[in-house]
Amino acid sequence: MVVRRLACLVLVVATLSACTSWGTVTEAAGEQQRAECRGSAGPPVVLVHGIGDRASSASWDAVLDRLPEDRRVCRYDRPGAGDSPEPRVRDRDGDDLAAELDAVVTEAGTPVILAGHSFGSYPVLIYTAANRDRVAGLVLVDGVEPGFGLLPALGADSWADVPMAEERLALEQVQAQASDAAGQPGVFTDLPLVVLRRGEKATDAWIAAQERLAALSTRGTLRVAEGSGHEIPSEAPAAVVDAISAAA
Repeated sequence: MVVRRLACLVLVVATLSACTSWGTVTEAAGEQQRAECRGSAGPPVVLVHGIGDRASSASWDAVLDRLPEDRRVCRYDRPGAGDSPEPRVRDRDGDDLAAELDAVVTEAGTPVILAGHSFGSYPVLIYTAANRDRVAGLVLVDGVEPGFGLLPALGADSWADVPMAEERLALEQVQAQASDAAGQPGVFTDLPLVVLRRGEKATDAWIAAQERLAALSTRGTLRVAEGSGHEIPSEAPAAVVDAISAAA
C-alpha cells in the first residue's frame, strides 16, 4: 500500500521558495528525483510526465510558459528519467510511483490538481485512489486508460519492448495496480476531472477509452485538443492550461 512507503519519504530541499527553485526529493532507501516548484497562488498543480527513453518533465515546458508566473506549480523527473539519477531498486511498482508523487504533492501544498500526460495518468490514478483527500482535481492529457492498456497505447508487443530510460519499473504490476485503482465508473465520486484527448489520429477504441476516463467521476468532462496529436503539452499547451483552470 502507498501508506507503507510514505513514512520513509523525506523531502530535502535547497532554498525552495515562492520563486522557481530546484530541490531533491529523496527516499530513505536512497532513490532521488529532481523536482522544480514555483509560485504561490493556488490551487497548486503537479505535472506528471509520460514514459519513454527521452521522457522528462521538460515535456511540460510550453504549458509552464503559459501558466501565470505566480501560479503554484511543481513538476519532477521520476528516478531514472530526465535529470534524475537511476533508481537503485529494480521493479518499482505503482506504490513507489505514488510515494514519489506524494513527496512532490507535499512540497506543492494540498489539496492539489494533478495533471498526468500519457503514462503519467497511471501514477495520478493510483495516487488519487489512495489519497483522495489530498487531491482537488484531475487533468488527464491523452492519458492511458487502464482498460485500454499500456502495451496497446505504446504499440509495444511485450513489457520488455516498452522504452523507459532507466526507470526500472515493473510495468505489468503497475498496469494491474492502475486497473485496480480506476477499474469502475464513478470511482472518484464528484472529483473535478477533465480529460483532454488528441484531435488527430484518434481511433474509435482510443476515443472510447478517453470517455471511460471521464466517467471515473460524476463531474468528469471530455475535451478535444483539435489539431493535436498525442504530444498535447507541446502541441496544444493552451488547451492544457484551460483544462487545468476547469479542474480547479
